[in-house]
Amino acid sequence: METTQQILDSDRVLPLYASGDRHFQGVQLRGVRWQGRILSGADFKGSDFTKAQLQQAQLAQSNFSNSQFAQARLSEAQLNRAWFKRADLQRANLNGANLQEAQMKQACLAWAQMEGADCRRASLIATNLEHANLKGADFSQAVLSGADLRFAEMRHANFQRANLSGANLSGANLRWVDLSGANLRWADLSDAKLSGANLMGADLSNAILSGTSLVHADLTQASLNRVHWVGADLSHATLTGAKLWETPRFGVKTEDLICEWVDLSRGGDRDKIHQFATPQQAQAFLRPAQPQVQLTVDAGLEHQHNFILASFYHQVARKFPLLQSPPSAQVGQRRTHLSFTVARETDLLAIAYLIVNPFKNVKSVHHNILKLLETLQALGTQLDPAEHRAVEQTAAQLQPFIGQIRPVKLPSDSGTHSFFETPIQVMLQNSSGDMVTLYQHPQFGKRIVNISGTITRSAGLPQEARRASSIRAEEALGFLRGFYLLEV
Repeated sequence: METTQQILDSDRVLPLYASGDRHFQGVQLRGVRWQGRILSGADFKGSDFTKAQLQQAQLAQSNFSNSQFAQARLSEAQLNRAWFKRADLQRANLNGANLQEAQMKQACLAWAQMEGADCRRASLIATNLEHANLKGADFSQAVLSGADLRFAEMRHANFQRANLSGANLSGANLRWVDLSGANLRWADLSDAKLSGANLMGADLSNAILSGTSLVHADLTQASLNRVHWVGADLSHATLTGAKLWETPRFGVKTEDLICEWVDLSRGGDRDKIHQFATPQQAQAFLRPAQPQVQLTVDAGLEHQHNFILASFYHQVARKFPLLQSPPSAQVGQRRTHLSFTVARETDLLAIAYLIVNPFKNVKSVHHNILKLLETLQALGTQLDPAEHRAVEQTAAQLQPFIGQIRPVKLPSDSGTHSFFETPIQVMLQNSSGDMVTLYQHPQFGKRIVNISGTITRSAGLPQEARRASSIRAEEALGFLRGFYLLEV
């Protein structure tokens, strides 16, 4: 029986179906013209429907698992409760098709046309919908966990109460999409466009929203716990009642943000509500820049240098958890830039104190750190109560490290020593994006090119130029006033 079915052609399938046969596995049906045909409940598992014309066909509850539908035309077809597990529907046309409760787990729908399709309660677990056109489609209560929706066109689609947990939606166009009540936990929405989207009550815990446009989006009572959203644009968005437990508040654009209160409690039970008295306070709550310490070495990074730095920072992090994560690095032929992000601006001086220890200029940097703290403490009556607390917290964070970091023992290799003896620059950035130079070696960036072409460091600087420059009181006060100082 199986062999007979495998050699069937399209002309024999229809009479056999009419006689009651429903088993047509592995049939070769490339280019078949079955517009409007009734073939519901049939088993076409493993069949080839490449470029088939099945517009308005009645195919409900049929089994098309592992079948080929590349470039097939299925617009307005009835496919409710049909099975398409691991089927290939690349570039297929499913515009207006009825796919209610269809089983499409691990199917490939890349570049497919599904405009206006009805996919309510369908299962599309780990399905590939990359670059698919889902404009105006209805995926309410559908399951798309782990699906690939990169660069998909999804304008005006309905994903109300859909499960998109762990899905990749990076670069997708989700303008004016209804995602109310949707599960987007651990989803990747980086660089996605969600302008005007309805995300009321959606769960985006641990989602990636870096570079995401949420302009005019409604995030009322959405769960944004632990999201990563550096570079996100929340201009004119509504955030009232959003859950923001352990959510970083830096690197987000908030022009004309609407937010009356947020929930900072761990369980989302509203036991830690933060109210905003004015729109300005709400906009200030999410900051435009990520506080960080920037360390620049005036030399390129080689493997042995990287190994020593990584080992040192690993040891420091084990002893002092304040150094939560390794730096991001930009390495060029002449310079190495290391950026250390911090959770709180009051940690900036402590982090700077920790990270410079492998370098020859460590004592000068430490001197400038302590001098800056003294300058801030000496401002006295110029500080309001919140600024006083920030200075006190900065001192409290720094104090345990003073004198506790042992010198780094470098290998005897002269090449290794030359990197760590190179002039360095240390800069601080607050959450307003303001930057101050904490320390810069007098020879940083300077070289002498001899007639022979030999490059050396400049020398013979006047003694006053060798002294570590200090941050002026006015500059220190301006930098402090760029901190986020609202009580949370």
